Order: sequence, then C-alpha cells, then structure tokens
Amino acid sequence: MTTQTSNQTKSGEFGVNIWWHLPEFVIPAEAAHKALEDAGFEQEQDMPVPSRRAIVSRAAYSFQDRRHNTGRRVTEKTRDGAQYVTYGILGQTRVDAEEVAFNQDTKITLDKESGRVEAEGSLAEDFHKALEVYDGAVTDEDVRYFLRRVIKMCFGIAKRPTGGIYFVPDRFVTMVNDAQRFLDSLGIGGKLYVERVVNGTQERAIVWDAVENDIGNQIDSTLLAVERIGKRANAVTSHQAKLTELNGLMDIYRNLLGEEARHEELAERLEDAANTVAAKMSALQAEADGARSMAPPVAVAGDGYKRSKIKVDVMADVESALVSKGAAMHYAEIAKVLKGNGVELRATATKTEAQWLLIQINKAVRNNSGQVQSVGRGIYAVA
Repeated sequence: MTTQTSNQTKSGEFGVNIWWHLPEFVIPAEAAHKALEDAGFEQEQDMPVPSRRAIVSRAAYSFQDRRHNTGRRVTEKTRDGAQYVTYGILGQTRVDAEEVAFNQDTKITLDKESGRVEAEGSLAEDFHKALEVYDGAVTDEDVRYFLRRVIKMCFGIAKRPTGGIYFVPDRFVTMVNDAQRFLDSLGIGGKLYVERVVNGTQERAIVWDAVENDIGNQIDSTLLAVERIGKRANAVTSHQAKLTELNGLMDIYRNLLGEEARHEELAERLEDAANTVAAKMSALQAEADGARSMAPPVAVAGDGYKRSKIKVDVMADVESALVSKGAAMHYAEIAKVLKGNGVELRATATKTEAQWLLIQINKAVRNNSGQVQSVGRGIYAVA
C-alpha cells in the first residue's frame, strides 16, 4: 500500500475537495434503500430506518417556524422519562403593542415501550397527518448522515473545524462517485461537488494542517467521553477502537503527504491518549473483578468446525480480491466482488451476507492470520 500511494503521488494524483447541496425532502425509505443497493452500499449499515422516536420527533419539530414575523411556532421537548417522551408545540401570541409571548397549545406524548402516540390541542389532527408522512420515510437529515459516513469510509478529513468541506485522497474517489449515483437515483436535486486539489507544496501543507486539527479534535472528544464513563469497562472498548482508527487515518496521510506530514507530535498525542484509555479500562476492570465472583465459562453450542473452515476459505478469497484490486476496499465492496466471483457467503436472521463477511474478516485480523489488515472502520487492505 505504501509503495502504491507513493507512486500515485509522484504521478500527480493527489485528492479532491468535496462538499454537497441537499434540499429539504421526505421520501419513502424503501425507495432510498433501493437506490443505496443499486449504488453498491449496505442499506442497514449505511442508512438505517429511523426509529419510532426519531419519526415522532421529526413530525413534532416540523411545526417549528422561527422565520416569519407572525404566526411563529416553537417545538420543545418537555419531558424525557423512563416510559414517556413529551413534546410541546408553542404558538406566538400578541400581549400588547410591544410584547409577544409563546403559549403551549399542543402536547404530544410517545410511549417508548409500545410506540403509541397521543396528541391533544389545536394542532393534534395536523400532527397525526405529519406523523403519517414521516413514518417509514427518510429525510435529508438521513442522507447527510450517509454522506458523512461515506467521507469517513474514504478517509476524508474536514478542512475546517465546522465541517462542510472535506478532503478525500484520490485513491478513494470511486466511492464518492458511487454516492453521487445514489443521489441521482433519488431525484431530489442533491449534488456532490468534487474539486481537484493541485499537488503542490502549499496544498499538501494545508491538507496536513486539516489532518492535525481533525484528528486532534477527535482525540479530545474521545478522552472527554472516556472520562465520563463511570462503571462499565466494556464501554471503553469503542473508544479504544476509535483511537486505532485515528492511527490508521494518520498513517494514510503520512504516506500520502510525505515530508509535509509532520506526524511525530500527532503520533505522541495518539499514544498518550491510548495509554490514558488503557489505564481507564484497567481501573474499571479491576473494580468490576473485585465486585463479582468468578463464574465458570459458558460453552456455546454451534458448528464451530464448519464456521472455522468457512472463515479460512473466505479469507483466502478476500486476500485474492484485495490483491487484484491493488487498493484498500470497504467490506461491502469486498462482499460484492466475492459474490461476483461465485464465492458463497452466509446470511443469518440478523446479519446480511456482507455483515457476516465483516465478522469473518475481523476475526482473522484479530488473530493475525493471513495478510489482511484493517486500515479504517470497515476498510481493509493486504499488508
């Protein structure tokens, strides 16, 4: 991978700046998921169906209007308890010539367990109509989440702290093109803007500054989240994985940028953060071990030999696919290549074929068996 990246850089290929425009929209989730599959993405992984709570929240907040001078409305979440979530819709009223007030005229209550929704007040009927619109649908909010996920899968970094413009190395632009095909299939007028970045000294230095800022901010947020963890040691695991991802991200740009990548200080920050998180994990684990008695391991029934054999066979095919591609690939893309080559993948009641393949790859990476290594979340390459 390092040699290939270096060759790409020497040949003038560097990367692109990306930003997008999305209008507000609501479309059936089924149509969006069909467009995702056609573009080569995983619907459950890349754009999950909104939860009941999200649907109710979107319907409630669709009545909020702060833009107009008259008839303004504000939606507020007034309660979030163990069983119920309540939203209030407040309407603007004129008190006198110099004063206005907001009074709640509609209340919406969601039962978290049953999903039942009750609305009372002047907008109750309109709310239920809005709820029908958002039920079983995705919005521009979901597509923005998907596009940010694509940027992450492409090892993209924010070029400014507030986001909005991202840099993606040239070798991963193919997935960006797939995302544009998805937007085109939706027919909602969404567009990805892709701007070539000149492979110059100044441009490379700007990208590395963005890398330092982006990774630095993620380190800070990770440490803050770990500091807030009170008891559960397993809650620290995802943050350890996050730091591993950031190391992989730094390596990608170190190889891409060469001498512009003054990575020593950033590498030290990542190492210090990893040590801090590991210490937190050890402390929580020691506390948990002291609080519970040791229990014998529980045997899990299953076709262990058969699963192991399948894993080895699949990993050989995974390595061949990566070697043929000559670049890192997302696990969904690997699954697509394997199926095209006639390799049998497994699916369960809770896992798609691609998700099952992801489990097999991660097992092999953890056991250090074979030549496949993780270079980012869900992205793998041959060492």
